[in-house]
Amino acid sequence: MQLASNALPSSQCPRTDNSAQLSRREAIKRVAGVVTTAMLPIITESTAAYGAALEERNEQKSSNKHTPGLTVATCQFPVSADCARNARYTRSFMHKAAAKGAHLFHTSEACLTGYGGEDIPSFDNDKYDWGALRGHTRGLRELAQSLHFWLVLGSAHFLDQDVKPTNCLYLIDPQGQIVNRYDKCFLTDDDQQVYSAGDRLVQHDTRGVKIGLAICYDLCYPQLYIAYREAGVQVMLHSFYNGGDSERDYEATLNVRQAPTRCADNRLWAVCNNTSKPYFQWGAFIARPDATIPKQLPINQPGMLIHDFPDGLSKGGWFPCVLPMKKRDDEIMFLGTPVGHPRRLNGRSEA
Repeated sequence: MQLASNALPSSQCPRTDNSAQLSRREAIKRVAGVVTTAMLPIITESTAAYGAALEERNEQKSSNKHTPGLTVATCQFPVSADCARNARYTRSFMHKAAAKGAHLFHTSEACLTGYGGEDIPSFDNDKYDWGALRGHTRGLRELAQSLHFWLVLGSAHFLDQDVKPTNCLYLIDPQGQIVNRYDKCFLTDDDQQVYSAGDRLVQHDTRGVKIGLAICYDLCYPQLYIAYREAGVQVMLHSFYNGGDSERDYEATLNVRQAPTRCADNRLWAVCNNTSKPYFQWGAFIARPDATIPKQLPINQPGMLIHDFPDGLSKGGWFPCVLPMKKRDDEIMFLGTPVGHPRRLNGRSEA
């Protein structure tokens, strides 16, 4: 069997008289530049539009004009089973984010409820106060409305007294309305004891930047980031809970390396946050498609970072992936059991 070759024709290969002296990195970058030019059709319209917006943003910065775009504030605090305490932390950071000019505030996985199986042993109807959760959710929605910015709120979504809830992110608009809800699609074995799985991707155009939502273990499945890229997403808002451990473990390395890799593979940016419940494995960070992390918070303490989009690359950075992978039509997009309950199928159902 003869394998297809991706080699460039010799007429297209960059040549110089001193090509033997080129570093491997420089040679790859030169070839990548040629491939990018030759294969422009593989770049989606959304990617091109994002690049144009970035160029316009840089021009406006240099001329001191008003810069449009999306300013994201993401936070970390010690999430617990105390819903009222979690809500106080969230409210405090929301006020700080608004004072800094943020357009969207992003919280960690299960930031309002506490993490099922960790902070919350069970969401059984007779053991969990869903009424209190709804009240705190309503209060945070009202605060988002008064501050007039977007809120991505980590929580649990009630389905039925006999059905496990979903581990979710509510996307709440500046009018305090639930625009959509992302339910964690890929559940660990422990997650499946407490939660029902989701099977819907959630993306939304927010101030000209298309965002996508994901939760923790989703990061281990490349097809999710591929699917979001194919849907035109430019910035992933990825919420985690990697804390409450007795010591440093593999997650301190895994997620901090995986997120930039997913971004590099798909030409995406990502905002990743975490609980700061000690011991927690890594601080909130921004990942870029050149596989760099330009900003990161320290561990084991509450904090907030702010980042503007459209964003560029880090100094010396470039887009290493010129042939992004495609998602198979039969790709499995969830792990666990997605139930057919109407409240799960409706992304705008009340908390």
